[in-house]
Amino acid sequence: MRINVMKKGDSILNVTDNMVVVKRRNGEVDVIPFYKSGKVWRVDQENTVTIGYGNNTVEDVVAEGNVTVTTF
Repeated sequence: MRINVMKKGDSILNVTDNMVVVKRRNGEVDVIPFYKSGKVWRVDQENTVTIGYGNNTVEDVVAEGNVTVTTF
């Protein structure tokens, strides 16, 4: 299996049987889950979490539109 989620300058922080954690070049961290669908492994893009810089807020984009919900 090969998981192609890195870009130049990125590094891997952790790998488990169902996720990979990538530290991006800019310092943010992506927790990227993956799963097996039949005989094919897939990246679960819908449930990828990015840990970034900010003021202790959580943002989520609503699936039906371009709305970002921010909590404090």
